[in-house]
Amino acid sequence: MADSTKKRISEAFLEVLRQKPFSSIKIKDIIEKAGVSHMTFYRSYSDIFDLVESICYEDLMLFSKIYGRNAEWRSITICILNTIKNNSSFYGKVLKDEGASESFSRALARISGDTTGARGSNTTQSAWKETMQKWARNGFADSVEDVYFTLVGALPLHEVFTGEELAAAIRSYEVNTLDDFRNRQKTGK
Repeated sequence: MADSTKKRISEAFLEVLRQKPFSSIKIKDIIEKAGVSHMTFYRSYSDIFDLVESICYEDLMLFSKIYGRNAEWRSITICILNTIKNNSSFYGKVLKDEGASESFSRALARISGDTTGARGSNTTQSAWKETMQKWARNGFADSVEDVYFTLVGALPLHEVFTGEELAAAIRSYEVNTLDDFRNRQKTGK
């Protein structure tokens, strides 16, 4: 399938999405707007969720054009979050719909797999999805930096730290006394 046909279908979907909630969009709406047949649509995408995944994937891969394919995780994540915030109308509708949000998650897993060779654990994928859905529910009001730290805080520790770093952090935590915890509560540190 020619890229120009996929582009017409994607652009038609985005135009329809600006006018309707995601849940009320039918393939018929997209193909009429794109001027293609059902057969042409299904040669390009298996269903509307496959189309959403493709759009998210292409959109969120922007970081690779900016930073290259060996960027730091923080830069990649900040770029992805900025992309989402800058396209809040689209991502708001996608992340508020359960089926479409699964397409978003598949796009992120695909990006991870394509760029690192690993798709991330279910816990990591859930951290991303839940953090992004919460952000969408509040109208993307939180800053990108705040969302970044919320996301990092939700990631499983064994995926953030090496085994040695995690063991050192646990050892440091284990020696805290109850007074240490009480003092942290008072000082907020």
